[in-house]
Amino acid sequence: MLDYLVIAFFAFIGGTARYWLGVWIPAVSGFPLGTLLVNLLGCFIFSWLVKHILSDIDVSARLVLGVGVGFCGALTTFSSFALDTMKLVQSDQIGLAFIYLLLSFFGGLAMTVLGEIIYHRKVTD
Repeated sequence: MLDYLVIAFFAFIGGTARYWLGVWIPAVSGFPLGTLLVNLLGCFIFSWLVKHILSDIDVSARLVLGVGVGFCGALTTFSSFALDTMKLVQSDQIGLAFIYLLLSFFGGLAMTVLGEIIYHRKVTD
């Protein structure tokens, strides 16, 4: 039962952060910049902080679960990504939708790799 509460607590923080980042970073000419940035940030945080840093230091498995599933899960948003893509397509911004898809997919991979690189650089220093 405590796991659920920890996840819910961190999900509240992640969802709130996503909301405020979306408010502070508005769409630019219909391009969903806020959604793109929170998803990229979530990929980095999950790779660097959750997968490596929290796993390396002596923290409880619940904290790792809370930050990974709760915070990162609520911060990132596939549903908004899909909806934003559909909005671009429906407004005949096919090129922009394609760019958004590419930036989301390859940017997410790049941010995950960046998290790995930064972690491994820290370990070898």
